[in-house]
Amino acid sequence: MGLTPSNSVTFADDNAGIKSAQVWIGIKPDKTGYTTVIVAADEVVDSIDKEQLAKLLSLKPDPEDEESQKTKKKMEETRDQLADALYQKGLALAEIESLKPDESTDASAKDVFEENYKELIKWVDAKSTKYGTLTVLRERRCGRCGTALKVLNDMIQEDSEQPKKKLYDLKIQLIEEIGWAHVSAYEKQWMHVRFPPSLPPF
Repeated sequence: MGLTPSNSVTFADDNAGIKSAQVWIGIKPDKTGYTTVIVAADEVVDSIDKEQLAKLLSLKPDPEDEESQKTKKKMEETRDQLADALYQKGLALAEIESLKPDESTDASAKDVFEENYKELIKWVDAKSTKYGTLTVLRERRCGRCGTALKVLNDMIQEDSEQPKKKLYDLKIQLIEEIGWAHVSAYEKQWMHVRFPPSLPPF
């Protein structure tokens, strides 16, 4: 069965994915700022008919039908926008939790994070380099620092580009939480090699 004009779905706005990512720019690192990210992400998620999207993504388009191919591509873009919004929301929820690390996390807040994560893994590989940070944070908040470290190491190794400094910073945090002080010291020494300070101008 191919994709036909009768198989319709409410697509996210073309700029929805961009908006959900750019909303981080300039926000304050506090609950109000992170809530702004969550609201923006929810707007994207709510604009998409997820049930219909899943149904249409399961259909194989007619390779000789140009319109069918265009529809398939549009649906894949919508899926990516949905996944990006869920990812950004998850990061914001994790940031809100981290604001009060010494207090027990509210059970309802935990449920929101977990529900959001479970929705994300319906659409994408949450251990990929693009979304893996959220999986690392999830494993960490569940007390599985060893698993979090494994996922993070896989992300660093699989990243085709130069791995970001924040990933190595997170790696050191996990190592310290596990209690490997000697490994942490070794990694910190290598940080100066991986990310040398900028040379002063002549």
